[in-house]
Amino acid sequence: MPALPDASRPLADVLPLDDHRPARLGRWLVLAGFGGFLLWAALAPLDKGVAVSGSVVVAGHRQAVQHPTGGVVARLLVHDGEAVSAGQVLLTLDATRPRAERDTLRQQYRDAQAAAVRLAAETEGQAQLRFPPSLPADDPDMQASQALHQQLFASRREAQRLQQAALREGLAGARAHLAGLESAQRYRREQREALLQQLQGLRGLAQEGYIPRNRLLENERLLAQLDGELGEAVGAIGHAHQQVQELGWRERQQAEEYRRDLHQQQVDNRLRLGELASRLASAEFELAHTEVRAPVAGTLVGLAVFTPGGVIAPGQQLMEVVPRDAPLLVDARAPVELVDRLRPGLPVELLFAAFNQSSTPRVPGELVLVSADRLLDEQTREPYYQVRIRVSEDGARQLAGLDIRPGMPVQAFVRTGERSLLNYLFKPLADRLHLALSED
Repeated sequence: MPALPDASRPLADVLPLDDHRPARLGRWLVLAGFGGFLLWAALAPLDKGVAVSGSVVVAGHRQAVQHPTGGVVARLLVHDGEAVSAGQVLLTLDATRPRAERDTLRQQYRDAQAAAVRLAAETEGQAQLRFPPSLPADDPDMQASQALHQQLFASRREAQRLQQAALREGLAGARAHLAGLESAQRYRREQREALLQQLQGLRGLAQEGYIPRNRLLENERLLAQLDGELGEAVGAIGHAHQQVQELGWRERQQAEEYRRDLHQQQVDNRLRLGELASRLASAEFELAHTEVRAPVAGTLVGLAVFTPGGVIAPGQQLMEVVPRDAPLLVDARAPVELVDRLRPGLPVELLFAAFNQSSTPRVPGELVLVSADRLLDEQTREPYYQVRIRVSEDGARQLAGLDIRPGMPVQAFVRTGERSLLNYLFKPLADRLHLALSED
């Protein structure tokens, strides 16, 4: 049986102690932890990307509300910050002047339409003026114009008939006068022939003394008188022929001038119709736009009209509408030295800095645009590239219920890939070392 240790001896004398064991254990633990950290730093993937800051914009931006012609404000129906629907009347302008101008132009246009029908009927020589069913006969302006042109058609047709009748009557009289002159000339020629035959017999009898010579001389005087009258008749007949031709020419000329005048009136009336149609359309447009309506559904901002009776200038911006339910976009500025890492389609994480960070998640988005060239800040003169980020549908659902407004600040992280922690720590040093080794 072995002997028991003496209870009076110290425990250290009984069990030998190793003083370096805890130190070795600590070193192994440190080495294991450091090795594990290095292994994680070398293998664990970390997001790589570009951080940019920007602000919220709305797709399509704010919609400006303007008026093309201006006018006097009659009623203001909205206030700044009010939610409006698309097509809602925002304000009305005084319609007195545009309505009066529209009515005047419409009356002139109706009159020109009736004139076109009348001129066509006159050109075609119609006996009665009939207006086509296409013209609005129930329009009071058209009824007045039709009645006026019916009277004008009848009076012009009667005046033309009377002028032509007078010219034809004058021509008929000239022709009758010419026929009388020609008949008288034939009668004198017949008298002359008979007188010549009589003189031939009288000359022989006078030479033989059977008749007095005075009788022969009297017949010769009558022959000379007939010759003179025949000469005058030739001149009168020539003048009568000329008068007949002149009156015939005047008749044809008057008819031609009447047709030419009708043609010119038709040309002028067509031009007038075109001009009046254009001016009437412009007046109708102005009258229709005395009600200024919202271009899209959204919220009114920047109201520049406050009281009825105010005068607005053509093209003046009256207010703006921030579109509702439009896709959320973020405009940001990227440093010029990092733009080579950015391209459309890259995923983005967005943080809306205006909200409580503990309750607002990071929402996903997508890079949709990188400007083709760098831009310059007008105040700081620093260059940058404009980038645009679109909030995804999932991100929009996460932001539902939050009052997202244009201009809110946003922090964005554009993920360009993955890398390890060691790569993140040592790449700048490696790049600098490579640059240093390449220098002379």
